[in-house]
Amino acid sequence: MHNKIKYSLILIIVVFFSYLFTAMYSFHQLHKGIYFNNKQLIENYVDWQSVRGNVKNYINIEILKKSQSEEIFKQLGDVGILLSGFAGKFVEIAIDTYLNSDGISLLLEKSQKKDEIPKPSIITLLGSFTVMDNNGLNSFYINYENEGEEYPVYFTRDGLRWKITNIEFPKDLFEKIK
Repeated sequence: MHNKIKYSLILIIVVFFSYLFTAMYSFHQLHKGIYFNNKQLIENYVDWQSVRGNVKNYINIEILKKSQSEEIFKQLGDVGILLSGFAGKFVEIAIDTYLNSDGISLLLEKSQKKDEIPKPSIITLLGSFTVMDNNGLNSFYINYENEGEEYPVYFTRDGLRWKITNIEFPKDLFEKIK
């Protein structure tokens, strides 16, 4: 009886550390994909359908808010609604076309911040635990920081692999882009 409890406890500990390690490993692989601009690694650790849907929803909501708050859209009436619809459709087409591993690879090539990314190593693998925040049993997020703004990037478990499924943007992102 004592051995069964001991083996059960060991099994629970092994499962817990394996579960944690798969999250750390997936995050590390994505880090390597970004650092080395490896399209295949990026493709393997991003759920593009979910991310594209998330970005489309965010932008369409922002377009709708703008069209409801801007006086010119109110004056245009139905034409303003039509223009908002066209803008939303254009954004969706652009997101479907460019938000993929090839598009990210192109952005990484042109990025001036690529030198700020630390080289992947055993230290970054083990250190990934410190930047991961638990968001439930099958999800965690990291806060990507850029110019003082934080963008939570959510990972969801997909078998033994964890993939990016959602990116949150600040509510005033369009105002800052102006």
